[in-house]
Amino acid sequence: MDKPATETQQSSTGWSASLSNEGCAKCNYTGTINTFRWVTDESYTDKHGNPMPREVATVELCSCYYERQFQSYNPSESFSEKELGYTFKNAVMDDYNREQFATAVEFVRDIQSHMKDGTWLYIFGDDKRAQEAQKEADYEVSAFGTGKTYMMQCIANALTRRKIPGLFVKEEKLFGDIKSTYNRESDETEEEVLQRYYKVPILMIDDIFTAGYKDWAEGKLFSILEERERQSKVTIMTSNFAPGRIRHRLPENGGKIASRINGNSKMIELLGPDRRPQ
Repeated sequence: MDKPATETQQSSTGWSASLSNEGCAKCNYTGTINTFRWVTDESYTDKHGNPMPREVATVELCSCYYERQFQSYNPSESFSEKELGYTFKNAVMDDYNREQFATAVEFVRDIQSHMKDGTWLYIFGDDKRAQEAQKEADYEVSAFGTGKTYMMQCIANALTRRKIPGLFVKEEKLFGDIKSTYNRESDETEEEVLQRYYKVPILMIDDIFTAGYKDWAEGKLFSILEERERQSKVTIMTSNFAPGRIRHRLPENGGKIASRINGNSKMIELLGPDRRPQ
């Protein structure tokens, strides 16, 4: 988008505030590249009403921007050696999940576009829907052990290989990070933890809506999702709840959260045989 040069300079300063002076000289260590040009239009005139030329800038993120953020936000950082090996190429696919994995692969392929638009991805398998589907099926239909977490780990590993910054976190760990700040000896404040989850380019929350909720937890989760929507940040979630049932799980904010998920997300429903070793 074209902006007056003065406005662009202020925005560029804000974007680069969290970046160190390590990077490429191509962007002068700011994380952005500004291209200036002169334009004339009817909206910018002199006192006689004559169009005047004005200088505008096109702002683009430098290729080093996300690479430098990746140093702090590695999507696969918490994975075990086994989990680091989960990829779309070696995923076991069949008639029950092939289409769903294709959607996930496409989402990763178009991740730069999704990062501009703030697209979310909601991967779910709901036991109530599985029970209904089982009535018409001649095979096992389960909402559990169908590969929801595995799929998101494949996504995280794909992002890591491309050095795209993100965080993978269990919902219980997310709440634990916030709760730990209530200890007087905590190294972080609650606001610092929340800002991390607000601002990370891609946030992956595993098993959302399954933690033991307290009154404060439901409000904090809504705050994170609301702020990420406002900032157009990609959010990827796995869940055992279809969007229509979230409000039953979270009586205070569930309806508002479900509305945001429905409005922002591509949906992947995983039902089928339980693939966990018995």
